[in-house]
Amino acid sequence: MMKNKMFFAITILIGMIALFGCSDNQQEEKQVQEASLVEAREITVEERTVDGYKTTKVIDNKDELKSVEKILVDADWEGNIEVSMDLPPEYRFSLNSSNYAIWVTPNGDRLEIVIEGETKYINLPENESETLFELITGN
Repeated sequence: MMKNKMFFAITILIGMIALFGCSDNQQEEKQVQEASLVEAREITVEERTVDGYKTTKVIDNKDELKSVEKILVDADWEGNIEVSMDLPPEYRFSLNSSNYAIWVTPNGDRLEIVIEGETKYINLPENESETLFELITGN
């Protein structure tokens, strides 16, 4: 009888640890993402031209930097995906040791972004695309 109670208590204890551990993991992952918003000092945006890439904007405004970081951190990235585009990216920049390659969709309403070397891709929603495009181009 005592063994049954002990077994039951241990089973419940393990279940509670697993339950709390899983719920904390999601919250902890979000905190890690937010903590990864390293205070970048500037972002140098390059645009593709016929002669290669040319610096078109340097983002050094703290609010603009945070906005760019927030859009990229909050994005719902597709992982483990290899993307092959017909043309090189129209824009590119580095942020927090990641290199971002950006294409404007043919309709001009969305941005497609690849984190180079990390096999991550997103077709950014229209609102975020518009905001990010304004931030990286000034247009």
